[in-house]
Amino acid sequence: MMTKSLAAILAGFAIALPSTFWLLKKIRIKSKIRHFQVSLVIGLPTALFVFLLQTSFVVPVVVITVALSLLVVALELTLRRVVASLSSTSARTFGMHRTGASVPLDEARNASNYYPYDYFTEDFMTEIHQSFSKSKQSHLSAYIATHGQVQSEKSYLAYQSFNYHGTHIDISDGFRSTTDTPPSTLADRNIYLFGGSTMFCIEVPDRLTISSFLQRLLRLVSDSDQVVNCGSPGATAVDRTRMLSEIVEIKQGDIAIFYFGDNDSGWIVHRSGKLSQQMVPLYLRTLRGLADFGSEIARWIYGEIAPKRFRKFSRLAVADTLIALNEAHEYCLNKGAHMIAVLQPNLYTLQTKSEYEKKLERRFSQDLKTLITEAYKQYEEWVETVSYGVSATHIFNNASSSVFVDWAHANARGSELVAKFVYEEIHKRKLVGG
Repeated sequence: MMTKSLAAILAGFAIALPSTFWLLKKIRIKSKIRHFQVSLVIGLPTALFVFLLQTSFVVPVVVITVALSLLVVALELTLRRVVASLSSTSARTFGMHRTGASVPLDEARNASNYYPYDYFTEDFMTEIHQSFSKSKQSHLSAYIATHGQVQSEKSYLAYQSFNYHGTHIDISDGFRSTTDTPPSTLADRNIYLFGGSTMFCIEVPDRLTISSFLQRLLRLVSDSDQVVNCGSPGATAVDRTRMLSEIVEIKQGDIAIFYFGDNDSGWIVHRSGKLSQQMVPLYLRTLRGLADFGSEIARWIYGEIAPKRFRKFSRLAVADTLIALNEAHEYCLNKGAHMIAVLQPNLYTLQTKSEYEKKLERRFSQDLKTLITEAYKQYEEWVETVSYGVSATHIFNNASSSVFVDWAHANARGSELVAKFVYEEIHKRKLVGG
């Protein structure tokens, strides 16, 4: 009996230890106590199985194991077939959001009604997916290697030295280029647009970003206003507030627009600097890791369990965001500048959805929808209580064609609608003439 038990334990942990290291590496956990815990969870049942194989229970144990294994394999194959049937066969995708699948280029082009027709090109797609993406990842990797994990309050530092100069995309020291700016000798006021990737607008060329559309609208009435795109992939209001106070030299009369909501709903970072994923219980992170590896069963179970847990991240994110926006507003007041906080629209704020948008929504996880929905209830209430807040969640409801390339990022039509809304809000507040 002692020999059988020892053999079972050795066999169990010979399987468990490498499996644990592989799994936890996939979900980026280095804690020794976690390695010990997961090793026990995997090792003890495996050891029991090996032990039972050495007893008179070997036949029923093998039969039950084989039956369960076949059931799991059948379920996995069935789910993969269902998922494959819902996916497009187009190889080129549009949109790069890491919370869900990208959109095939032909779908994005058709949904936009080809507006404008000349930027949905392979040339532009190549610049996004190859040149820019590789340069960005290389730069961030170098930053993390030097400074460690990017913190939510300081993540703008990871982009401050980033430069990229392409045919369609131009970035200098982390700032995306705004086209049609007035001559420097005439511009005497800056309008800063703070936000995440939805303000950075990687899905469109420089001339079709929110900042460039807004610049052209402003130039119809004045050559004294210069728009500066302060958007950055993954940025939150917490991060942009730090950028405002530490990098941007805002002065009297300037305007700061904070375009917030999507990244501020709990799925990216917490003010402590922890990624929300790192705050998720281990079993959920494990399921997500297996799902990312390709397991449709893990993805299905994760989608059923995770949303309820994630509501607390939404509450944390909202609290941090409102503190940051209030800090930004006070900072602007002290500098004699103006500030407007604009609650941004997304796929989940649309009142009615086209078939394309319904299909698009199904590509993204239920936990994301839960986070956005929970946070936006509070954000909608908040913008009604402060003089510098306004909701833009309705502006895509009556668009002539879809503006989305994923759940958050917009095409050129979306950029134009956002720019018009911001312009009208600035004008309504009598901060610009015309």
